[in-house]
Amino acid sequence: MTTLAEVRESERSIGADPKVEGFKDRLDPQFLVEAAGWDEDSRTLTIQPGHPLLAWTPCINAICSAEAVLTSGLCNLCQSKWNRSKLPLEEFVGSAEAEKKKPRERCSVLNCARMWSSSVSKLCGPHRSRFRKLGLSMEEFFAHPQVKPMPPLGICGVLACSRERELTTSPYCQAHKTKWKRLVRDGEPEASDEARWARTEAPTLTSPGVVPLLGLSPLLVVEVLFALQERIGQEVKVSPQKLRSTVNWLRRQEFWSLMDVPDGERTGKKNTAAINARLLRDHVVQALLDPEVERRKPDRWDARAWGHRGVLDFTGITQKWLREAVMMWIAEELPRHYGKSATRFLQAHIGAVGRLSKSLRAFREDRGENPTSVDRADIENFLGRLTFQVSQHDSDMTDNLRWNTLRMLRKLLNRTRALGASRPGGPMAGVSEDFALRESDIPKEDKRKKPRDLPTVVMRQVCGQLDRLEEMASREVRVAIDLMIDTGRRPDEICTLEWDCLATDSKGKHELIWTNIKCNRLGIRLPIAQATVDVIRDQQHRVRTRFPDTPLSELVLLPAPIRNPRGTRSVAMGTVGERHSDWVAEMPPLLMEDGKTEFDRSKVVMYAYRHSYAQRHADAGVPIDQLRKLMDHDLLESTRRYYRVTEERTRKAVDTVARFHFDRHGNRIWREARQLMESEHVRRGLESVPVPFGGCGEPSNVQAGGGECPIRFRCVGCDHFNTDVSYLPDLERYLSDLLQTRERIAALTTADEWAKAEATPSEHEIQRVRRLIANVKESLAGLEMDEQDQVQEAMVTIRKSRAVMLGMPRVGQPVPDVRPERPDR
Repeated sequence: MTTLAEVRESERSIGADPKVEGFKDRLDPQFLVEAAGWDEDSRTLTIQPGHPLLAWTPCINAICSAEAVLTSGLCNLCQSKWNRSKLPLEEFVGSAEAEKKKPRERCSVLNCARMWSSSVSKLCGPHRSRFRKLGLSMEEFFAHPQVKPMPPLGICGVLACSRERELTTSPYCQAHKTKWKRLVRDGEPEASDEARWARTEAPTLTSPGVVPLLGLSPLLVVEVLFALQERIGQEVKVSPQKLRSTVNWLRRQEFWSLMDVPDGERTGKKNTAAINARLLRDHVVQALLDPEVERRKPDRWDARAWGHRGVLDFTGITQKWLREAVMMWIAEELPRHYGKSATRFLQAHIGAVGRLSKSLRAFREDRGENPTSVDRADIENFLGRLTFQVSQHDSDMTDNLRWNTLRMLRKLLNRTRALGASRPGGPMAGVSEDFALRESDIPKEDKRKKPRDLPTVVMRQVCGQLDRLEEMASREVRVAIDLMIDTGRRPDEICTLEWDCLATDSKGKHELIWTNIKCNRLGIRLPIAQATVDVIRDQQHRVRTRFPDTPLSELVLLPAPIRNPRGTRSVAMGTVGERHSDWVAEMPPLLMEDGKTEFDRSKVVMYAYRHSYAQRHADAGVPIDQLRKLMDHDLLESTRRYYRVTEERTRKAVDTVARFHFDRHGNRIWREARQLMESEHVRRGLESVPVPFGGCGEPSNVQAGGGECPIRFRCVGCDHFNTDVSYLPDLERYLSDLLQTRERIAALTTADEWAKAEATPSEHEIQRVRRLIANVKESLAGLEMDEQDQVQEAMVTIRKSRAVMLGMPRVGQPVPDVRPERPDR
């Protein structure tokens, strides 16, 4: 049976392990002593209550040394006693019922090294037996010449146990002697190998804060200490009980290092100790990661070596030369990317090459292993394979995936050649220049993609349910969604906002300070409304109240609810996403403008708020360069897509109102029109210019862009004028202005009559406008209710995108308010 002394002697004979010394150099002595209570000699952590992350709570019963595990503040034993006592908690704590069995002490015989076996006589076993034989009083017994102190029996035979043996007939302490006898009696599997049981058995618990590392290898000891130090440094709570359970599991498995801990297997049974061991292992793995070492691995790279998350898997590329070329590009790209999705982005490129690799295996006799034999024909085969998969509606290939695959593959092949992969000695040496994708090989991207924004009417319903989100999740999740809706920032950019994220410009207007994580741009400023400022300030007050001792420079605006004692860790985007999905699933039906059609709630995702923010501004006529700055897009094309959606919606709306065009007399034109052809849209743009309340086809005015009207914009008196139903609100407003102007001029006494006569609106114009309005309304009144709703919706869309030329710069429409429940901002 191996003893602790033999283990120490074996370690000394082996000598210092460089790995052990390396981890020792990484350990913080102050953390080990002050926080963890590490004792090198006994290899034991003694954690005191009160530490914010390693803390354990003692039982409120003053004479009890156990850990409180219940809400009452009592340990299990004291809780049972309290339940039996029927006393109030305050009375129970100080009563006799709360007293516990006193711990065992040394034998009362002077200098006796053994523990007493009886709480009455307080004598060890041999002395108690002799006391009974002699029949003396206790004073006489202590003075008897035959009563001598007993020598110690040594430490328990269980390697990790530091308790003393109590019987000469057993190599174990009392607790382990009892357990071993039970294992043998019950025929347990552990009883078949006593030596292994003694090496791997857990020590007897002496205090809730004690975590013995005895029985672990020297390397495993320093790895556990290092991993514990790292987790505490990341402000993760680690209870002594969980740590002790994990260490006991590691001891039973007889691992030499945390690197020996295997990945979890889906057995259906949850092993908490094994899960915690893998968490500790991850810290060791990350500490040992080296980009140069990872680059030499043939199939899988741990992206954490470059500061990213996840794994890059190259196993789908079977051709060695092609895989090495891809690895060359990936190694070049890894340091250039930022954010949480970098690994996913690069893995998508690896997947694109993996599809090419699969095509080479399928069509070539050499399975593509010979780089000098591949040529343009292999590219043609690959293109045909993708096209066939799309035509067969293969679930693994769609039009969009084909377009992305070809685009990424073309970029990757070009970049690898630029890095020198095709030069002599490179992985692609000898590869034909024709083995590449041309621009014509990539299908044109469909510009008519379905809009990804949420309609205004749906956004208002979603915003009306935000109080319910706060009830289901938390205030932080509610604020995160509030800010996504109001600012159009990406979910991860909102979740990582700092506490001090408000600033003012030179005019005193508030701005949000945020970070573009995707492009690694820091300190960007975004103008925000007062209502958004109020939300942020309220959240700042909540956070400061919750974490009063943390410096403001370290606080975050949306702190994580758990494992975050100082408020320095932001809520996880995944957490917000899960709560958001649950909230959307429980919403009542989201109805469109007609009050009947139900909107697909699967489209209500967090990123849709960003699209909706951009689309609202595009629909309101915000210039594209200004919207690009608001969205912080690198490419103008990314911003332009929102204006394409606006154009398509406007085109559809124009088709809807095509039947409701009128001449200056109010007579319907294009009564039978259902939908304008593309050529008709173009012709109307060339042969007409926008004028107040409609369009003008007068040639000289069209040639002048609407600035040369011969009759000074008296449009309703000109045969070249036409209008449609979308101008009805403008016509009604114009009629009101004419009537008010006539009344003001009639009451004017300081002007000559000729001046008043020329300035007074003509009665003919007033009557013509009245008749035109009446005819438009009459045409609308003859429609069914559903048709009226469609026309009204088309009118709103057209009016949003309209630019009226009055000899003045274009004035955009106001951005729609999707938060009507808020006060005016």
